[in-house]
Amino acid sequence: MFLMECRKIWRSFLFWIFAAAVLGAYLTQFAPELTERMAKPVEGNGSYGSIVTKDPDVIRQKAVQNLVEEYLKGYYAAYPLLIYKEVFLKEDDSVRMAAILEELTGMTKEELDSFTDYEPAGFYMKEDGDGRQTGEYHEAVMPDYTPQEVSYERFLELMEQADALIGGGSSYAEKKLALEFSTVPMDYAAAVEEYHAVVNRENIVEAYIRLYCDYMGIFLAILPVFTAAAFFDMDRRNNMGALIYSRKISSVKIVGMRYGALVFCMALPLLLTLLYTVLRLKGLYPEFDIVWQKGICLAVFWLLPELMTVIALGMVVTELVSPLLAVLVQGVWWYLSLGGNELKGAMTKWSLILRHNTLTGLHLFREEYPIFLWNRSFYLIAALALVAVEVFLFERKRKGMQKCVFGAKSLK
Repeated sequence: MFLMECRKIWRSFLFWIFAAAVLGAYLTQFAPELTERMAKPVEGNGSYGSIVTKDPDVIRQKAVQNLVEEYLKGYYAAYPLLIYKEVFLKEDDSVRMAAILEELTGMTKEELDSFTDYEPAGFYMKEDGDGRQTGEYHEAVMPDYTPQEVSYERFLELMEQADALIGGGSSYAEKKLALEFSTVPMDYAAAVEEYHAVVNRENIVEAYIRLYCDYMGIFLAILPVFTAAAFFDMDRRNNMGALIYSRKISSVKIVGMRYGALVFCMALPLLLTLLYTVLRLKGLYPEFDIVWQKGICLAVFWLLPELMTVIALGMVVTELVSPLLAVLVQGVWWYLSLGGNELKGAMTKWSLILRHNTLTGLHLFREEYPIFLWNRSFYLIAALALVAVEVFLFERKRKGMQKCVFGAKSLK
């Protein structure tokens, strides 16, 4: 029965669309990372990237400077419902914002409003002696101020007030402060240390697999629902319900085999791209006897619970209502999960999509590893719970009950 279900999936046009989409995502998003080795930092090149810090003083200094800049610009960036918006405060709210800044910087509203030399940071074009236009980076032109001595707890309170004045969705909410204002430039010594932490026998595969999972996880949170919803709606469309419900085999086996076949078939394109990744890494880093098992296990535990959950939710919503609603529900969840995420250093217990969009940052992943384990374990259990719900719904139908679970009446 399992092989029969697999053959039905392989004959499905939507499955091959899914496989093509996975391959396309892999080739366009991740495969370019496999074209050359990680570059070792070169001393004196001027920039070595950035590193995340949890130093409260750094977060406070950068957040206050950003708030001053936005006050001088006259508008504030916010993302209500994950969509960028420029917020212009009313006069009363602007006065309250100035009071917050006065407590943080010592500058009064009059001093802030009288500063007219503000220029944002960025590249500015200038003409050289030969009349050619060249770009030159300038730091922001800001008023001089002395940061005031306030406790970090009070600072957080003031940032929450600023976020409330903006209407929420800004960078000043406590849960976003550390994400938005915690990066600092990396020096050469730190860059070399970061490089050697990744490029070694133990960690090289894990680094690339983390980035692989980051990219592929985005697509796995939405693509499987189309095939799953269509597959579980197939019997209704082909008027096969009566034949299936009359079988002597148990509902647990029927649902389990169909669900297992979907998970197996849709995991195959991922497995193939994963194996190709390992082979490419062996060619890129031939000097290492790569510990590939570690990376494979990480990928399975990262992506399999996500795939299982999306398929399970799709089949349950399809069973209860329709495949169209299953796609809609998963689409909304995908959008909210993707938009509420940061690229690295911000894993949460509940997000369906986990991000770690860098080959480096090993220390960040180590710090977040307990959260990672909790998150993936939760979705693995959630997927199995949804399968149990589907078994219950299927059994109700087999006993001649109406499709709606609540308040259902016997059709006998």
